This record gives sequence, structure tokens and C-alpha cells, in this order.
Amino acid sequence: MTQESEGSSYDMKRSRQWVALVMVAIMIVTMMPIAQAEEALPPTQTEEQTPANPPGEAYPVEVTIPSDLPGAGTEGVIASVYGAVYHNLAAGLSYEWSQEPEASYPDEGNKLTDGIYGASNRSDVAWVGHHLGKTREVVFDLGAKKSLTGIKANFLEDWPTNNVLVPLTVSMYVSDDKVNWGLLKDNATQKLWNDGKYTETYVWDGSKDGIKAIGPDAKIAYARYVKVTFTMHTRAMTFVDEIEILGEDGKVAGAVTVPTHTPKFLAAGEATAGIEHLGLLYNGQYANDLGIWTKERIIPNISYVDKDGKIKDRLFDGVLYLGINSPNPGRDFGGRAYLEDWQWYLDKTFAVGGDMDALNAAAKEVSDALNESGVKEKVVLMIPDPGESITNFGAIEQGGESLNFNDSVGKEKALANREKAVQWWLQQVKSRWEAKGYANLELVGMYWFEEQISTSQSGPDLIRSVSSTLHDMQISGKDLKFFWIPHFFAYKAFMWKDVGFDAVTIQPNYFFEPTDIERLEDSANLAKQYGMSNELEFDDRMLTDGVFRERYIDYLNSGAKTGLMKDGFKSYYQGNNAVYNTAVSNDPATRVLYDWLYQFVKGTYQVNEAPPSEVDVQMNGKPFQSGMKLPDSESVSFTWKLRTDDGLTKVTATYDGKPYTAGTVIPLAGKLGKHELNITVTAGHMVTKSYVIEATTNASGMKALVDRFEQAKQFTNSATVRSLNNYLEMMKRYEGKDTAQVTKYLQGFNAKLDEFKKAGTIKDEAYNTLKESVYYLIGNLAQNKTVEASSTEGNNANYAPAKAVDGFPASRWASEYVDNTWFLVDLDEVKEMDTVRIDWEYARADKYKLLVSNDKQNWINVMPNDGIITAHDGKETIQFNPVKARYMKLQGIKRATDYGYSIYEFGVYNLSGAVDVKGIEGIQVKVDEETKKVTIDGLLMNGVLTNVKLKVLDPKGKVQIEDETKSTVAGSFQFTFKLTGNLKGTNEAYLSTGYMSEPVKVTFEYSKENPGKGHDK
Repeated sequence: MTQESEGSSYDMKRSRQWVALVMVAIMIVTMMPIAQAEEALPPTQTEEQTPANPPGEAYPVEVTIPSDLPGAGTEGVIASVYGAVYHNLAAGLSYEWSQEPEASYPDEGNKLTDGIYGASNRSDVAWVGHHLGKTREVVFDLGAKKSLTGIKANFLEDWPTNNVLVPLTVSMYVSDDKVNWGLLKDNATQKLWNDGKYTETYVWDGSKDGIKAIGPDAKIAYARYVKVTFTMHTRAMTFVDEIEILGEDGKVAGAVTVPTHTPKFLAAGEATAGIEHLGLLYNGQYANDLGIWTKERIIPNISYVDKDGKIKDRLFDGVLYLGINSPNPGRDFGGRAYLEDWQWYLDKTFAVGGDMDALNAAAKEVSDALNESGVKEKVVLMIPDPGESITNFGAIEQGGESLNFNDSVGKEKALANREKAVQWWLQQVKSRWEAKGYANLELVGMYWFEEQISTSQSGPDLIRSVSSTLHDMQISGKDLKFFWIPHFFAYKAFMWKDVGFDAVTIQPNYFFEPTDIERLEDSANLAKQYGMSNELEFDDRMLTDGVFRERYIDYLNSGAKTGLMKDGFKSYYQGNNAVYNTAVSNDPATRVLYDWLYQFVKGTYQVNEAPPSEVDVQMNGKPFQSGMKLPDSESVSFTWKLRTDDGLTKVTATYDGKPYTAGTVIPLAGKLGKHELNITVTAGHMVTKSYVIEATTNASGMKALVDRFEQAKQFTNSATVRSLNNYLEMMKRYEGKDTAQVTKYLQGFNAKLDEFKKAGTIKDEAYNTLKESVYYLIGNLAQNKTVEASSTEGNNANYAPAKAVDGFPASRWASEYVDNTWFLVDLDEVKEMDTVRIDWEYARADKYKLLVSNDKQNWINVMPNDGIITAHDGKETIQFNPVKARYMKLQGIKRATDYGYSIYEFGVYNLSGAVDVKGIEGIQVKVDEETKKVTIDGLLMNGVLTNVKLKVLDPKGKVQIEDETKSTVAGSFQFTFKLTGNLKGTNEAYLSTGYMSEPVKVTFEYSKENPGKGHDK
């Protein structure tokens, strides 16, 4: 099982990512740390797995299908193998759904029985679509008991383009009262989950399959009601079309009533070797020594300890030791470990002072503390997966050949080699266990590591062989049981008894991904239907994250409601250390998680659905209201307090998607835009409240940054500082008055930043921070605009395309796992643009294009040649020649990871312009008409200290004055002079420097008829 906990868990999950990619066909892996059990998609279909009866064949006999109809079978008269005449008893019938289909793909009442077969295309209206939720059931009432020889159900695969997958499992039942049901057959997908468009027909053929509830000799069922169920995916949709029920009215010879089965959990007892609560302890190679189990860490797992650490009662009555990683990089026991790795694990587990010795010592201390001398802790040990890709496993016999598990040596030999490796493992366990003679432990079983039944032809055969070997051996005179913990999407999990498992708990996998809480009920129902039980899943994240705390409580609540708590055998996945960490915590709100677990183990836990208290939040010591705007020169710090604190309610927070500890100071410099603080309060239920702040800036704020960076020696010369400040001064003069002028000087400021960066006169910190200010003030043309994408990961609203343009740095759009993906922004009108910024999540592109259009039909690359861009991690800026367009599209070509494309923020900007900014700007003229005194000042925009020349012409064009002055240290200048004569009218002043190609002209008026009143120009 895949490990999930703090510290080592991330490495553990990452090390098993390859397993997910093979098993899940790159579909169930999340962006967060990989879940405990990657919910696997069966890998690509092998030649041996071609369905025995492909769509188009009838069951139990041939049916003629019009050549223009897709799918399998049509109603018609057919000759049965029994000599009778059978037809489609469901034709035209109505039926009942356990959950209504999606409104966009509805069922008006008889789409499943109207004889119209859906084409291999999601858009065909013949299909009925379902999305999310629990396993679907559709029930047919035949009106009277009839003789049934076959059932067919047709489904669509359209993946990944249209997010439709065929069901993993389709089951077929019959009943006489619509309450109690007998099983005809469980069907696993035979075509498996592959890219493309096709249909698959799931079939019960009595003549070939028999009746599962009776045996292979029973061929015809006699019943009134028929039920077809199919499992639902957590992300993809399920499309179903025709369902046919083949048979004859009345009772024919050989027709039998099918015995019913009452769904129920597998109870603790002989099959589980008496274990009721099996705790998982991971003892492979993990960071921070979390794979090394000490007596102190074990005791709170096998016994309940009070707040002082004193042993008070039993907890887990069974321990499963298993590992994921070996010390050799890139190897793990999920099918990528070799003989030396297997030996390492055995040596570590059975070493003097090793994991098993620690468990033995812990078990003794618990028995002594409880005065239960002679009570032994039951132990289950894993069997590594002998992966079919291994070609040089190693020689298990002295001088023997290295075992090859791959079919390249022939299927029979590959299977035999895998069997040899497992037999060697079992003998090693037997000899080492018996040699140690643990006084306080009892080895009761072995655990099969692979979390589904392999889709290879030999997969079931290998498990049957291992089961037979295991059940024929004894260790220390004790029989052994075969344990298994498949994931929720385990292939052919329903056949667990057929391959020889004794005790099985299926993983709901609810803890690890944002699925609906219905998953827990669905998992319980499936476990009951298959005669399994359920695993409870949690890890250390529940200590600090309200989302995972609530999910943990959901498991406990569900277990109490479904009967699992009292009726079922249970396994417990805890990451590496969650049980221990809750047991020793001094925080009552954390310690109570351990107490609730103990209550659950004892069967006394009470469903906890209490709403949490209100919480008051403060920012910088003052009451905080969402939506506040703050200058980016400030820092923020948040605290909170429950209005009603029972000591058990937990408050956790995230800031921009990352865990936040109360009182942490966050500087806003360089972090312009919206930021989100999420406060989560968890009692029985969780409530999350969002608080938004916006860090803003203006010319003054940017000048403060320039001054700070100057003090920090981020500039290599003073001219750079003077130039930047003069652009900011010009922005400041027009703020709130003339947006176009502000934009002009902001674009000029940006051009200077790039110029100075290229010249090496500004360092990275200053450049990057000031650049963020430019992007913020110039504005993202795409923000909050209408967006589209070719896909959204799992149709999950949390990853919707709009998340990439909402202005929040932690939200993101994510696509399905396919290279050919596009993301499109509608700017509402034609805009000029020259820059795109993409803030990639880990799942980024390797190659992509940026294209623009005015009609969403004809697209032009913004980059030259073929337009292909090689992506880079993190924030990526793409600059191009200015273009005018309404639509901007990112076209994915190739992904850089096994996931899809994921973008935190997608920005479109127009930074070009400012071409009319002159060498001298901000010229101001003041005329005192009474004294005829004129003052002219201005700013040197390139920041270079130089002489400025002045020539003034009177209204008749006569030179009034010629002068020259030196600029100030700040890069400004000023001229003061007196006008001669009393000539009324417009005067012209010309200003220039040695580096200017032409002077700057400014005019001013002189009115001698209005003495004593000065005016400015």
C-alpha cells in the first residue's frame, strides 16, 4: 500500500509514482502528494485479454445486427443452445435508476431499451450519462417471472478527449421481490481503459458463465426483476446505452431460482486469524528513520495509552509490517525490487534489535501492564510484488540462474520464476521467524502487496499459486491466512475468494483526494456486496489541516453508520506516525483524535457531526474584514480566536494555499495582487471561511522600493536610480488625472528596467520586485475574462479554467493528462499585447505555442518560425512583437510530466509603448507677470547628469534668452530669467542636451494687461 504521512511519506509516495502511472494509465494520480493507494486504471490490454465475445455477438447465440448500427445485438428471434426461441425481454421496458443521470445527458424513460444504439461518440443523444456519486443501479421489472439466458449492457469509452470511461465493474443480479438479490455475474472491463473512442459490452451468458450464486452447471435463471450495477469513477463520466435481457416468457426446462445473498462485511474470525483491528506499520527505507520502529513508537499502536503515556487497554490486535522503498534509489517492493532488496528487508525486519524485536518487546510491555500474560500480538508480514518487468531478479539458489519474471522468457517460465521467488520469500520468513522464537508474537498470515489483481494473463494464476503454497505451510505449528488490501479501483477485486485470499479490506481512498463523502458509503456497499470489509485511512496531515481532520472524522462517522465499526474486520492506514503523534500530543484538539480512534476500536464511538464555533480573525491586531487593500510596503500578520472554545475544536489556516501559523509576519513587498487567507474550523464538521486582501502600489510605493533597493546597493550607478525615479515622478503627477499618461510613463519605466537589466546596472532582486509592480499596475488583460479549455482534470470545479485568471496565486486550472490540450482567453475586444506570463504548477508544458485570433477560427503564432516555445519551471515570461487580437490561446504540444497542464495564473499584457517619452520630460513653466520673472524646470529621463541648454523666442520670434545650466544630483534642472520688453503673446522655449537629437519645445503666455498675476504653463 502506498505510504502517506509527514516526513518520509512524500518520498514514499513519489517513489511509487511509477506504479500509479502503469496501473492508472496516468489518470488517478493527484498533484498533491500521491495518495495511499493510487486508484489504478488497468494498463493497456494484452493480446490474451481480447473479449471472448466482442460487441456484435449475441448471447447465448448469434444475433444479426444491421451494418449501420454500432454496439452489440438487436432484438430479434434467435435460436438458443437449448432449442427454444429467445428474445430481448427488456425491449421497450421502463426501469428505475438509483440515481438520476446528468441533466445534460438525460434518460427520458426508455433510452436503454429503445433499440437505438449509441455511436462511439459522446455527442450521440442515445447515450445516458452519469458523473460522480455512488455505484449506479438500474432495475427492470419483467412483469412476471421469466427464463433468462443472457444480459448485455453497452458502455462508451471516449478518453481522454471527452472524459468518458467504461465502468471498471458491471454486475448483474436477479430477484423475485426487488429486495433480495441473487448474483448472476460480476464483469470486469476486458478492453481496459485506453485512449480513444470505442464501446464495450458487458455480458452474462448463462450458457458459458453459469450462475455465480449457484455454479457453472446452472445456465438459466428464473426471476421477475433484473438489476444491472456499474461502478463510478471519481473523475470521469460513465455513458451507458442499450441493456438487453435475453430469455423467454414463462419457465423453460432447466430454469432455476437464484439464491439471494445478504450483503455484509467480512467479520473478524477464522478468516482473519482472529484479528479485528489490523494496524499498518511501514518499515521500509524512509526519511527521518520513520521506517525504524521502536518499542516507544509501537506501544500507542497496539495499546491505548492515557495522556501520561500509561498503558490502559488494547488497541490494534494485529500488526501488518510492510515496506515500500528499499535503500536502493528507484526501487520499491511494488514490483521494482530485486533479490538484494528483498534480502535487505528481511534482514532489517528480523535483525537483533530490529523491527520485529521492537514489536516483541512492546507486546510484552503491554501484556505486563494489563496483567494479560500469554496474550500475543498477532503479526502479518508482506509478500513483495515480483514485478513482471524484472528480467534479472537474482539467483535464489547457490550457483543458480538469475530469475527472469518477464514474459520474454515465455509465459510459463516467467510465471514459474515469480512463484519460485515468492516460495523463497515464504521459506525465508518461516526459517527466520522460527529461529527467533518470539515469545509475545504470533505470525498469523501474509499480505499480498499488489493492490489489484494483475491484468496480465498470469495474474490470477500467480495469486492462486501463492495462496496454495501459503495454506499448505505452517509456521511455528500455526496455519497462515492470506490478507489483501486492494484500492478502490482494484481490477477484479470481486474475485478475491476465487484466487485464494482469506481476509480483505478494500480502501475507500477518500482521505487522499477531493471526492464526495458518498465515496465512503459506496465503498462500504461494495465491500458488503463482495463480502469484504473496509480500511480506515488517515495520516499526519489531520493534525494540522482541517480538511484532512474532517475526512478522518468522516471515516469514523461512516464506520459507525454503516456497521463497519461493530460488524467488520478492519485495517488502519495511518501514514507513518499519525497514531503515535496523536497519542503523545499535548494539544487537546489533537489528542482527541487518538481518543476517538480508541472509542472506534472499542465500538463506543458516537457519530460526531457537531458544527464548529464561529471564529473572530484579526489582522495586525485589529478586526479583519475581507476585501481590504494595503500598500505593498506593509506586512500582515493574522490571529484568530474561537467564540466558543471547547478545547477540542481545531482551527487551521492557509495563506495562498500554504499552511499558515497564527502570528506569522508576511511582508507584501513584491507580492502585489489578491491574497487569500482561509480559516478552517473543525469540530464534527468543518467550516472554511475565506478572507481576501489586496496588496496595492502606486508611483510613491514604487519610489519607496527604489529608495530601499538603492540603500541595499541593488543598483550599480546613480544614473539608474535617477532615471527610474523621474519616470515615477511623472507617473505620480498624472495619477488620478490622466490614465493614458500614467500608462505611458509606466511603460517607459518598464522599458528602462529592461534596459538597465541588460546593461547590468540593476540586480535581480530589485529588477524582479519592480517588475512585479509594473505587471500589477499595467494590468492583466486576461484577469476575470471568459476562458475555455479543452479539458479540466476530472471535471473538478476546483481546477476550472477560470481559476487561472482569477488573480489568486494559489488557485489553478488543470487539464486532463493529454498532450493535445488548449487553454483560451477571450479579451472581450481587440487588444494590443506583447507579453504573456504563465505561472506553471509542477504539471507544466514541455513544448507549447501561443496563438492569437479575432474570430476563434484563424490562429496566428505570436512567436516566429514554427512558434514552438520550450517551457520553464515557475513563472515564465514570453515577450513578442506587439499584436492586436481578441483571443489568446495556449496550445499544448507536449507535457513535461505525466500529469496534464496546470497553471496558477495566465497573464496577458501590453508593455510596449512610451515611444514618445523624450529625453526631457515634466517641463513646468511659471510666469510672474508683475516682475516678468520666468521659471522653467524639468526632468532628465535617462538619469545622466549633463548640461541643459535653453533658448527662448518671444512672440515675434526674436531670441529673448539663451542659457545653459547643470542638472541637479536628482536629475532635474531649473532656469530662472526675466522677460524684456512688454510684448504680449506666446513665447517658445526650447530645451536640449548634448545627447538629444532635437530640442523639446514648450510655450508660455505673457499678458502685460493683467499685471500682478502670475500664471503657470
